[in-house]
Amino acid sequence: MSSDISLCKSLGVLIKEKRKSKGFTQAELGGLVGISTRHVGKLEDGTYIPKLSTYLKISNVLDFSIEDVKTTQKYTPRRLEADILNVLKGYNESELKLCLDIILSIKKNKSVLAGVKNA
Repeated sequence: MSSDISLCKSLGVLIKEKRKSKGFTQAELGGLVGISTRHVGKLEDGTYIPKLSTYLKISNVLDFSIEDVKTTQKYTPRRLEADILNVLKGYNESELKLCLDIILSIKKNKSVLAGVKNA
């Protein structure tokens, strides 16, 4: 069951990323594949699993394959978090401190860069 949920979330992430990269709104994608805007939203948030015919239409319009879904599934945010935590389990206190410093530095620089973009 949890692998089904993970697959739905991964497919949803992929659909949303591909839709945005193609410059489509949810309404535009829905119109192209014959589903409602609400249905597109539910697919993107992982609430719905598309019928095979709907999946094929979406994958054709957005130009992705089942292999892309598998790749996305490996790198969902929760999966990344779990992978990071597993790596950190083997670190000693000084290594953990260094990791924290690096993360905080990235966060700080990200904020600085966002401020420069908005200026």
